[in-house]
Amino acid sequence: MRIQSLFKQMTLAALALCCAISCSRSTPNVNSSPEASTSNSFRVAMVTIGPKDNHSWAQSCFEGLNLIKDKFNAQVDITDNIEGEHSEAVIRKYAQSGYELVIAASGGYIKAAEKVAKEFPRTKFALVTTYPGNNQNLGAVAFRSGEVGYLTGALAAIKTKSNKVGYIVGAPYPVYKEEEALFRRGVKATNPSVQASTAFLNTWSDTDKATKVATDMVASGVDVLAINADEAGLAALKAVTQKPGVLVIGWGKDQYKLAPGKVLTSVLEDIPNLVLNAAVLTQQGRWEGKLYKFGLKEKIYDFAPFRGTLTSQEEDTFKTIRDAVTTGQIDVSP
Repeated sequence: MRIQSLFKQMTLAALALCCAISCSRSTPNVNSSPEASTSNSFRVAMVTIGPKDNHSWAQSCFEGLNLIKDKFNAQVDITDNIEGEHSEAVIRKYAQSGYELVIAASGGYIKAAEKVAKEFPRTKFALVTTYPGNNQNLGAVAFRSGEVGYLTGALAAIKTKSNKVGYIVGAPYPVYKEEEALFRRGVKATNPSVQASTAFLNTWSDTDKATKVATDMVASGVDVLAINADEAGLAALKAVTQKPGVLVIGWGKDQYKLAPGKVLTSVLEDIPNLVLNAAVLTQQGRWEGKLYKFGLKEKIYDFAPFRGTLTSQEEDTFKTIRDAVTTGQIDVSP
């Protein structure tokens, strides 16, 4: 009987250990990452769609690669400014060269990454966008973009005087389609009388196109505009904030200095630490070719200070909505 009891205890302990491992995989956390390695055996490569010094998405991803280098004493390399149609050869080159983790930092690289991942099943591939993964070696790290989509929509609805607000984004990748849909939902939930206009530019660099789309929205009566479009968006922001009565929500980094008093706030994206999480999961042996999402709770998202652009009552209203989104009281699923 004592042997049977001991066997039962060992079985329960094994089940508990399996459960603990399973639970840890469902909630990846950068704070639980291992310490830096003492060797440079970990090799990580990155491909970005823009130049690594563009003060926007590509540069932030490159900063994430440098975090990986510092944390794990890794050997790293980057090929920047590569459009989607040219990415397959670059991604394959890194896999052939023996890099353990290849980070394709754009939603425009999905097809290329899918193809190369099949050819190199022992290599780990990470997209930085919303993508479900292949449940093997190709996965993704992404923002819970519905959170800030909803909250920027709510903020625009709180602040508009014309009852017309807008959202502009660079490309119709799944992550931004989700963001756009939740922007609309946040607007309507906050003030059903407000009309939301949205636009996908299909470019992150065409400043003339972005400026025209933004100024056309303003001409139609939009007085609060959220802009998430890298270099193209910066030009649009500068143009529309010269118009009287127009306010903008910036994106990526704190853009207040571009138009003081006209930028309500900016969505702050901790892209470097988002990228770092792909390496953390790989080093922990937890990269399973899935979608790993991070957001407000993990402090991967935040908002820049309002600096007096909102009244105290407006700030309180926004904080209440933000808290409800963060704790899950407001559903921001697609």
